[in-house]
Amino acid sequence: DVIVKNNIKFIAGLHHQDIVWTTEFMFNALRARYTEQSLYKYYLHNTSVSRLHRQGNKNLNYQRHYIKITRLLEKLNRNYADKITIYPEFHQQITYEALRVCHAVRKEPDILTRQRMIAEIFTSGMYKRLITNVRSVKVGYQALLWSFRLWQWRDKTRSHHRITRSAFNLR
Repeated sequence: DVIVKNNIKFIAGLHHQDIVWTTEFMFNALRARYTEQSLYKYYLHNTSVSRLHRQGNKNLNYQRHYIKITRLLEKLNRNYADKITIYPEFHQQITYEALRVCHAVRKEPDILTRQRMIAEIFTSGMYKRLITNVRSVKVGYQALLWSFRLWQWRDKTRSHHRITRSAFNLR
């Protein structure tokens, strides 16, 4: 009933869209209860999309999904701010998803792809979302540490806009 009434739908083509879907569902639920008890288990088989080891452009394209998720979560927080209480955990969820992309940058072996990922982090605004949604000291430390690393690792010879355009092969 909540799903139909509020027109909550999955976003076609977006990996890990359950993150955004579940958040919006919880925002519209009349009552919610958090529990430590596991109610279901994920089964990840060897050919699961989530388990694939990606490098190069495949990794870059995959991280774009997480960048989009941070943008969508921030939009949800803005849209529901006048309807519900936006708890610190809702903001911090955005930071956690942004930190996933940061870790992917560190693990990327291809230097050019790493530079493109860093450029997209700055160009897409994910960098600002990473910082502005911090709500605890521990996560704040992580965000500042990654901010420093990304700023250090960026390609200082070209602007991040130019690097991003080359990632999309735009002129």
